[in-house]
Amino acid sequence: MSRPLQSLMPLKAVAKGTDRAAQAEARIEARLRRSWLLVVGATLVNQTCLVRAHRGTLVVGCWHAEVIPSLRRSAAEAWPQIQARMERLWKLKFQRLEVVPCDPPEPVVAAPKVEIDAFDEVLKVFREQAKGGWTPRRK
Repeated sequence: MSRPLQSLMPLKAVAKGTDRAAQAEARIEARLRRSWLLVVGATLVNQTCLVRAHRGTLVVGCWHAEVIPSLRRSAAEAWPQIQARMERLWKLKFQRLEVVPCDPPEPVVAAPKVEIDAFDEVLKVFREQAKGGWTPRRK
């Protein structure tokens, strides 16, 4: 179930008014989100996301319902390797891994591509040359 965007808060804002343990968990979650490819591997990076890292439990979300049962089985088998990798790379210790259903991430909308007018660029060069060596202050 998706939450409205107004209820979403940055991790820093959530952790600001809480205790040190919650702040540490927020930092751990941020580190894991930034390096999610290293945690789950290239096959699962586009099918899973980190839902939460809380009290020694790593909660992983998957938005493909048909994949979740096999993902849970393979996660149970691969957990020792994932656990060792996280401890070696980030000094993080988790006791359990849970795979839960979640909503897919919002698609990233690319910024509209601005086309450069070649004629306008040539005119700019000529205008600069016409100033006689005077150059404007760069913004």
